[in-house]
Amino acid sequence: MTSPVKPPFVSIGLSVRLGEITRFLGECGTAVAVSPEGNDRVDEDVTGIRSDTAAEAGHISWVSANLLAKDPARLPRFRGAILIGPEGSGARLGRPVPFVLVECRRPRLAMIRVIQRFFAALAETEWPDPAVGQIQNTSTVHNSARLQPGAVIGSGVCIGENVTVGPNSVVAHCLIGARVAIGANCTLGFPGFGYEKDEDGRYVRFPHVGRVVIGDDVEIGSNTCIDRGGIGDTVIEDGAKIDNLVHVAHNVRVGKNSIVIANTMIGGSVEIGDDCWIAPSVSLLNKITVGNGSVAGMGANVIRDVEPGATVVGNPAKPISRK
Repeated sequence: MTSPVKPPFVSIGLSVRLGEITRFLGECGTAVAVSPEGNDRVDEDVTGIRSDTAAEAGHISWVSANLLAKDPARLPRFRGAILIGPEGSGARLGRPVPFVLVECRRPRLAMIRVIQRFFAALAETEWPDPAVGQIQNTSTVHNSARLQPGAVIGSGVCIGENVTVGPNSVVAHCLIGARVAIGANCTLGFPGFGYEKDEDGRYVRFPHVGRVVIGDDVEIGSNTCIDRGGIGDTVIEDGAKIDNLVHVAHNVRVGKNSIVIANTMIGGSVEIGDDCWIAPSVSLLNKITVGNGSVAGMGANVIRDVEPGATVVGNPAKPISRK
């Protein structure tokens, strides 16, 4: 990507004391235990949010019981300030650890509560004043970019050289490289479809605070929707081509020079490798991996990982020999 790669939009220009967060989780009945390190670090600043695998000093994140069951080493690898984890996860850790662990019965709901209480501004989108122009004043657009009639650029956007944004397309929370073509009536950088039930059984939206990162020489067809990441980013790598009427959910990664054709639905956190071919009307189950150079045939319902170089077809999709 020739445009400068900015870090994820995790900071809101102010910080929250770590002790405020642990106290809040205890008072709302979400936390069941806080590691002893929490007593010594109550005055430490928490400056933003990242995924548990990308967190650095000052960051808060969360991890589910399912992820820890698959990869217990995620806990000792955490490098942020505070991690919200499942009840009993502290028993997996040796002491001392370089972070504060807050154990909760429902870590995802606890993370939602923290974002709503302390970081709500990260999930919001500001829009330009129609009387002034098409671009929100906190966003940057290269002077060679072309915004067609009706295109609107909200907050958190950086657009590189020779980009075209088609008529009536709406963009927010996006980092867009050079020579990118975006069709008409697209929506890029809106929240994904993620919910958690609260204590009363009502659905609560997970506040999305990530962004969409689009590489150089990418083409995106008309009426396509690419959701912003939940905490990390949704990424479209250099040279990828996405057809009309495609849905790309939060935290998806589409590899370099991959082709995604019309009516495809890509579920959340899917990883598509480089040089893949995703045929029309394919559905990809969330969290699966599609290996480099693989093919998903027309109408395939892909519910398992696809090996590199494989071709899968059918419902459910199964490998076949490629002639």
